[in-house]
Amino acid sequence: MTQVADPSCSYHYKLFRNRFIRGFLFRTLAFLLGLFPLIALEIVLRIFISAPSVLLDDPFVSFAGIRPLFVLDDAGTRCHIPEERLTYFRPQSFSAVKEPTTFRIFCLGGSTVQGRPYSVETAFPTWLKMNLQAAQPDITWEVINCGGISYASYRLRPIFSELLQYEPDLFLIYTGHNEFLEDRAYTILKKTPRFLLRLHRVLLGLRSFALANEWIVSIQSGQEKLSHTFLPIEVRTKLDMEEGLESYHRDEVWRQGIIEHFYCNLEIMLQQSRQAHIPVILVNPAFNLKDCPPFKSQFRNGISSTDQKKILERWRHASQLPWSEVQQKLKLLLEAARIDDQHAGLLYRIGRCYHRMGRFEEAKTWFIRAKEQDICPLRIVEPMRDSINKLAIRFELPMVDAQALFEQNTDDGICGDEWLLDHVHPNIEGHQLLADTLLQAMEKIHLIIPVQGWQKQRDDLWQIHLSSLNEAYFMHGTMRLERLRRWSRGHAIKPSEDLPGSFDPLEGDQ
Repeated sequence: MTQVADPSCSYHYKLFRNRFIRGFLFRTLAFLLGLFPLIALEIVLRIFISAPSVLLDDPFVSFAGIRPLFVLDDAGTRCHIPEERLTYFRPQSFSAVKEPTTFRIFCLGGSTVQGRPYSVETAFPTWLKMNLQAAQPDITWEVINCGGISYASYRLRPIFSELLQYEPDLFLIYTGHNEFLEDRAYTILKKTPRFLLRLHRVLLGLRSFALANEWIVSIQSGQEKLSHTFLPIEVRTKLDMEEGLESYHRDEVWRQGIIEHFYCNLEIMLQQSRQAHIPVILVNPAFNLKDCPPFKSQFRNGISSTDQKKILERWRHASQLPWSEVQQKLKLLLEAARIDDQHAGLLYRIGRCYHRMGRFEEAKTWFIRAKEQDICPLRIVEPMRDSINKLAIRFELPMVDAQALFEQNTDDGICGDEWLLDHVHPNIEGHQLLADTLLQAMEKIHLIIPVQGWQKQRDDLWQIHLSSLNEAYFMHGTMRLERLRRWSRGHAIKPSEDLPGSFDPLEGDQ
């Protein structure tokens, strides 16, 4: 029997639908009308009032004093790094009066930019300058190395502000490894939910909010800032102090504060460069994963002595097995990791097993986990790498990922001793590869138009330059490398101290 639709049902359905649509449209219109004054205010402010200047006050740190990186020489014709700053920087200079045909590049960062354990002569800014000279010889290229030993992003900010007055044409920023070297306090972040910090950062994109924020900060400028750390004029790292490596402990508030502070520092430098219309190329730093054990490991907080004993038993047993029994080694270590998945040394050892088995993707995953759990993070952590990527996208900047660059040129796809001399410093070939990639980045944003066959001229310049470096240069570099390794390990800490017990946790890895 055929069902006949009830006309009254259809009528009531249409009536309900029409009422719902009218109600929705009314509420939407009322909402938009309520927002109209704010939208109109934002439009007027953007038309008639320029954007507020970038706030240079660091919300977390202040310095006992700030000295300029460059000063005029006695003749007043050149800017140079004064002698009192050469403990952390290398001699660099440029003309006080910039010629029209000059293209001036400032390279900012830490010891990697400076070329350690060697020096500026074999750092990527030097190779980049030779590349540029070969690629476009009609321009006078100035590539100024502003790499400071142990300099973190918060110490680069005053330098960046200073360099803006010297008519830069391009900034190269390579930073991220030194953020955990000096102690700072971040108690304000412990009291403030992270979503509020992110919301504040997003709202600063509104002209009305940014102006109000500037006004409030100016009123509070005379008040003491919460959670402010006062640092000496020059770097004094925790590893330089008597307690050295012992001063590092698991502290999630401190770690998260450093990550937020890094984003803030980089963001402000990029805002300054945008306001000054100076292009920037960011470099996401490279680090040694497979050939660099963690610098300090700890059991997770709250683990019982019984569980610690179980971990030690399995680890000790695994370390005594030969590599021919790598499957059994891995099984024991994974059992230990199920008890504690935060012990960096243990996670690194699991990565070594996977690497030995040729399972490189899994090995890389465990190596990264080990790096992230390192109690003494001397290698950039993943959230900070994400910050560099996000800021490059947000500010529409070219970004060279040095880690990915070296991985693409490594057989197993894991960065190690092939390109790095220690935990973070590239070898000379690594600096040269980075210089080539930076020139390509400059070409993509139309800062250079290379002449045909420029690579032959580059190779000649490189060879002449290498030949000019004497044996003492490389010998001093080797000596610095050994001192650097001892310093980064807490003054030659033994591998067996990585985990409580009388055995070497890396025994049997050869």
